[in-house]
Amino acid sequence: MKSVATRNSKRPASPMRILLIWTLVSGLLFGLAEFGDPLDDIFRIGRNKMREHNASGQVVVVGIDNLSQQDVGNWPWGARDYAAVINHLGDAGAKRIFFDFPINGLARDPGAPLLVEALKQNSGKVYMAADFSDDPATGKRTMLLPPEQMRQHVRLINTNVWINGYNIVWNGRFANRVGDLVVPSIASEMSGIRGAVGEEYPIDYSVRLASLPYLSAGEIVRDDASIKQVNGRDVIIGTNATGVGNRYSVPGQSPSASVFVSALAAETLLAGKPSAYSWLIPFLVALAVTALMLRVSRRSLVMGMIILLPICSIGLPLLLESYGKFTQIMPATMLMLGSMGHLAWKLHRQRFDERGMVNEVSGQPNLNALRAQGTESQDGLIAARIHNYAEAATALPAAAEKELVDQIIMRLSLGNGGCKVYQGDEGIFMWQVPATTINNVGDQLAGLSAIFRSPANISGRLIDLGIAFGVDADPGRSIQSRMSSALLACQEAQNAGEHWRVYDPTKLEATEWRVTMLGELDAAIDNGEVWVAFQPKLDLLSGEICGAEALVRWTHPEKGPINPEEFITAAERHDRIEKLTEHVLNRAVQVAAILNRDGRKFDMAVNLSPRLIGHANLKPMVIQTLRRHGLSAERLILEITETAAMSSAEAAMQELRDLRSIGLQLSIDDYGTGFSTLDYLKRCPATELKIDRSFVRMLVSSRSDRIMVNSTIELAHSLGEEVVAEGVEDNETLQLLGQMGCDKAQGYLIGRPMPYEALVDYLADYSPAKAA
Repeated sequence: MKSVATRNSKRPASPMRILLIWTLVSGLLFGLAEFGDPLDDIFRIGRNKMREHNASGQVVVVGIDNLSQQDVGNWPWGARDYAAVINHLGDAGAKRIFFDFPINGLARDPGAPLLVEALKQNSGKVYMAADFSDDPATGKRTMLLPPEQMRQHVRLINTNVWINGYNIVWNGRFANRVGDLVVPSIASEMSGIRGAVGEEYPIDYSVRLASLPYLSAGEIVRDDASIKQVNGRDVIIGTNATGVGNRYSVPGQSPSASVFVSALAAETLLAGKPSAYSWLIPFLVALAVTALMLRVSRRSLVMGMIILLPICSIGLPLLLESYGKFTQIMPATMLMLGSMGHLAWKLHRQRFDERGMVNEVSGQPNLNALRAQGTESQDGLIAARIHNYAEAATALPAAAEKELVDQIIMRLSLGNGGCKVYQGDEGIFMWQVPATTINNVGDQLAGLSAIFRSPANISGRLIDLGIAFGVDADPGRSIQSRMSSALLACQEAQNAGEHWRVYDPTKLEATEWRVTMLGELDAAIDNGEVWVAFQPKLDLLSGEICGAEALVRWTHPEKGPINPEEFITAAERHDRIEKLTEHVLNRAVQVAAILNRDGRKFDMAVNLSPRLIGHANLKPMVIQTLRRHGLSAERLILEITETAAMSSAEAAMQELRDLRSIGLQLSIDDYGTGFSTLDYLKRCPATELKIDRSFVRMLVSSRSDRIMVNSTIELAHSLGEEVVAEGVEDNETLQLLGQMGCDKAQGYLIGRPMPYEALVDYLADYSPAKAA
């Protein structure tokens, strides 16, 4: 028992270790590939809201807004207007005046001397933008500098910004290089805080936009009394009119003009130089905390993680950002979330191991206990199944099910020599027998069958219990596989009306193939193992080959040719037929397009699965394939079986009419095997009936088949449809079909299914004389 407990404790380690590794990898990907940036931004917006505060009041925004344009005129303004703004702000005692946009086209403006004079009078107080503009098409960079006569009286600042995919300017720069000049930003110049060229700092968006002092440029030009509030303060002048200048999304606030972003950047640096730390620092801290807590008891660890997660993802960054320390916490948060999932899964498995070994109703050991007990067992395995367990349990009071199980286990234990019985769901019971006695298990099971012939007395009710047994005597496989094998043998015994059966290991390969076949089919289509053969069709009137039917084939590299009926049926049953049909249709249309290029009229027939009739993708798939290869729709024939066509709902019938409307042909395949009515044939938009080979094969020797085929030909012709006879294998049958007026024939006599290359050779060598 000690070794069993050891194996049981180690069993969950592998998947949990994989989960922990994936958690670590996911956290690293969130950091290295920046997958977590959008989430980090959302969390940062939330933290900004939590510590939202008013501006310092040291920066006044002057906006060239709609009101200003009404007073002065549309922007851009002339030099005279800028001179008036500068003079009035200077007279009002503005500390410094910053322009948030380039003034680079006023050298020849009539008011330029006035502007130069205003700059002289306010020398050292005015800052003009020295920016650059990159052409996205050519990559050419253009410098936007103030006119030379003005530059000597101003200081230069740079207003270029970089936005992310959401039109947000998250970071400002201390300085940028403009040509040969290193130009500081407005925020850097205003605060006196310097940094390297291109060095970034996070902008603090917790400052309320509405708290920034604001004046309309029109008020400045009019020299209103409100201009007095600029006294002793720095002023940033920028555009703020509808449709003028750049506007950016402000996280957590309304979209605003670029001048407000510049003002918030200045407010950030005026509060001190912020620091931005790599995501790796909190990630490594989270990794260390997680590693340390793994030594704590599991329950305490989960509780600790639950407490630490909000602290680390919200509280700690909130505290740090209050002191100007910024970082990304999503990689660390992902690590902690994954660790919590890992630990929760570990707790779940622990409880499962402790309490999941017994059946909740009966208290008997369940199949989980058998899996743990028999992992390395060499003993034989027997499964018993009560056919009518669900019916019996339903007929009994709820409390009586335990009594039913107890009686079943008592009988099994009585007949199996006292071996421990494990209970599964729905009347399944299992036990192990020593390997030395497995050859004599037949006598044991025969005795058990005799015991169960007597009804069980449950709460005064006589319950008849039907039972079957399955035996697995192959110890070379896992216990789970052996349990499945024993149950399969049990099911086979029940279906055959036998008391018991031994699982046949030789069936394992066939079972594995059925399970893996569909998985291999998709890959086989992609790598060329699945190919299309073509069986030619003969026009009985002209004696010419008029077309072919496309037939799918699968040549497996190990198993060789696979029966088409086997994999087609499996693909239909498991909704995988669409890809297979698309593959066949594409190849068939491609070949038909090639064969029709030299003026030959060569039809191509493709079988259509009943599962695709009425499918939304069917018509677009057909149209796109025809267009892709340039084949006329009238050269394509879609074949549907008679049974499938008859069972089609009205909506599916409409789908067939829609397909017919694009010009292609529809054929009812295997005609005669279903029960088509004349009314149905009149409603169906088919252009062709294809008589099933079972009637054609006996055409010469069977009078009833001749009558059926002849009447079918006459009926089809009366409906304006052609007739194809399939399965033609001898000349006598071919001649008889011609006498009956059949239009086309298909079968081994005319040609077997062949690859495209062989079809080309066949058509080159074929002549009507050979057919005769």
